[in-house]
Amino acid sequence: MEPIFFTPSYKDVIWGGNRISKIFGRNIEKNNIGESWEISAHPNGLSLIKNEELKDKSLYDLFNNKDCKTQIFGTHCKNLEKFPILAKFIDATSNLSIQVHPNNEYANKNENDSGKTEVWYVMDCKEDAKLVYGLKENVTRENLKDAINNIEENVNYINVHKGDFISIPSGTVHAIMDGIVVCEVQQSSDITYRVYDWNRVDKDGKTRELHKEKALDVIDLNNSKDVYNYYNIDKTTEIYRSNVFNIDLVKIEEDKKEMSSPETFFTYIVIEGNGRLKSKAFEKEIAKRRYIFDSSNTWRI
Repeated sequence: MEPIFFTPSYKDVIWGGNRISKIFGRNIEKNNIGESWEISAHPNGLSLIKNEELKDKSLYDLFNNKDCKTQIFGTHCKNLEKFPILAKFIDATSNLSIQVHPNNEYANKNENDSGKTEVWYVMDCKEDAKLVYGLKENVTRENLKDAINNIEENVNYINVHKGDFISIPSGTVHAIMDGIVVCEVQQSSDITYRVYDWNRVDKDGKTRELHKEKALDVIDLNNSKDVYNYYNIDKTTEIYRSNVFNIDLVKIEEDKKEMSSPETFFTYIVIEGNGRLKSKAFEKEIAKRRYIFDSSNTWRI
């Protein structure tokens, strides 16, 4: 089969901007786009298929088609009730809220959804860019409620650079701050508990809802705080492994051959540069279709 391409779902948010449009050469009418859901079967933002044979069907439709599920997505997905990952670009023109996501157990019980562990790759950022990453060491379970009510003084602020990779396990208090563009891969969940939103208001003068009580339930004080830089890699590098998804970073100088697997599926995203994708399955069509990979033609399975 040939690769499957998707149309992203854009999110107009209070902290968004127009860099996704500029970086990827996309014609997006709105100027407050904070997220581009590149591959998603989540009902809050479905990816639609571009390929003619499946045009305008969604990734959700494809994954839930029993006749082709294991053929396309692999035998490991046979018993999964939903597509397991969601991948997006995030443009933080201003600070995102300080927030936390629940683990699977809490989300299943209280939200009828999966938990949310996520990872970020910093694609671009301003010179003095920072993230909120976890709570300070002096925050304990006993003083957590007071810390949450004075959150700005009780979180870690860390510097980040282009090429940094950050893992955000469920339960980690975090926030992407202004001037940063990331590629995020996460569990397919849209559950976020806001702890603090910088006292801002929307165009109607309203503040966004906070979820402090639920945040208190799910915050994990024992998460590690590791940041690794992979900007100058010269080969395929394993940068994340979990029981939900794996991430490799690949630098291609001339060409690279990949072999598909009957057990699982692969997604590819171009974060810098350009190239051509060829496959025996559609090599005869390459002359007229010319699948060119660049920053405006991102994901495939």
